[in-house]
Amino acid sequence: MQTNNNIPGQGAAVGSLVLGIVSVVLCFFGYSSIIAVICGIIGLILAFNAQKAGNNSGIRMAGFVLSLIGLIGGALTLIACVACVGAIGSLGMSLT
Repeated sequence: MQTNNNIPGQGAAVGSLVLGIVSVVLCFFGYSSIIAVICGIIGLILAFNAQKAGNNSGIRMAGFVLSLIGLIGGALTLIACVACVGAIGSLGMSLT
């Protein structure tokens, strides 16, 4: 089995891909979208670090795209959850 130790930024690219996948999966589960936003931000940082190191592979690009999708999806889901809880809370207050 070959090891690719000579590719700069490969570890950051793989980390970005893993965090991107995690953030996309978590952005669909309500309040776990907070974790999706955090993973998306860290994944974007790792993708930029891999690019600075000279890695322009598809793994880095996939990690960047998935992290961005997870960040945006997680932020939208979090805003929607907070809005729903606020609406339900105000509805409960108006009934009393």
